[in-house]
Amino acid sequence: MRRALCLLFIYCTLLPLSAQSRRGRVQLFQQPERNRFAWEYDADFQYIFDNREFDASGGTFLPSETMNTVVLAPTVGFSIEQSRTVLHRLSAGLELAHDMGSRSWADLPREPLLFYDVHVQTRGGTFEGVAGIFPRRFLQGSYSEAIFSDSYRLSDRNVEGLLLKWHASAFQAELGLDWLGKYGPGSRERFQIISAGAWQATRWLSLGWAGSFYHFACAPGASNVIDNHLLNPWIKFDASGHTAWQELSAQIGALVSYQRDRGKDANPKTPYGGELVLSVRRWNVGLRNTSYLGRNLLPYYNTKAPEGGTYGSALYFGTPLYNGFYDCLVLDWTPHLTWYLSLRIAARFHFNGSGFLGWQQQLTLRFSLDALRHRENPAGLIQ
Repeated sequence: MRRALCLLFIYCTLLPLSAQSRRGRVQLFQQPERNRFAWEYDADFQYIFDNREFDASGGTFLPSETMNTVVLAPTVGFSIEQSRTVLHRLSAGLELAHDMGSRSWADLPREPLLFYDVHVQTRGGTFEGVAGIFPRRFLQGSYSEAIFSDSYRLSDRNVEGLLLKWHASAFQAELGLDWLGKYGPGSRERFQIISAGAWQATRWLSLGWAGSFYHFACAPGASNVIDNHLLNPWIKFDASGHTAWQELSAQIGALVSYQRDRGKDANPKTPYGGELVLSVRRWNVGLRNTSYLGRNLLPYYNTKAPEGGTYGSALYFGTPLYNGFYDCLVLDWTPHLTWYLSLRIAARFHFNGSGFLGWQQQLTLRFSLDALRHRENPAGLIQ
């Protein structure tokens, strides 16, 4: 009897401990997921002034005109913090733009913004993926004005498609798709694949590339397809590392193009040239000179299109002066106001083999609420 009572005492004592141990093991291997939900909001404001005076060249290459535009792009959405290294965002909004002096607000351009954005931190760097209709400022690569002119960047402010980015301590790269046109009456099917990257080999030496793969396809009544591809590998020397200068650099690059009108040309056109960019900056004042020497990178620019007019800026998004010798001198001032408000005042002077072509006076002001909200951690990732 005494033995039975001892065994019963031992069993009743160890049973709760065993159950508690099992519960501990379950909690250890079944940690609850983080998945924290938060509301997101942003408001991006831009004031854009660009006065272009090309009377010196009779407006042959670029017209004299003034762009004076105010833009407001509010967005709302939510984020889900999946873990300490993974963050998902979904945003929806509307870009409102108004050209100063316009009499009718009923014609106010409106473009929807709807995009998904994911950040993934790894030991090697940060990956970001964006899909939908999103602001062009998500692009962080360095693109020659043979690919995107300054006017194009200011007027076409959004991308419709996909963007993948990778950023590490000494290397960054991006690959994007911009869907520009849908097949239909009066509209060609068009899309552009763009890519840029840079590797900081040493403190003073970096290597990189930029490229565009542009597919200019068919429309009802226009069956011809035009390929327009441009690659820009470059090497950059910056000696500002041990000086008081913010930048003291020279960048040398090649511009190699492949273009073909499949309905007319049996053989492709392969114009090419070289580009030299010299830059100095101190006290937030910069002077940059870009020189191009080579063949005409825009062979179809003035070609008549089947749907009427010429291909022009519908086929080429770069400055239409890369057609022999071209030189552009830019003087700008970018004072440091605060981390969420930026200002840039610039003067641009254009030259070719015949001499002075014209110049521009520019002022851009941008306020970013998102930058204000995420000063310590712009990507929004939890450290």
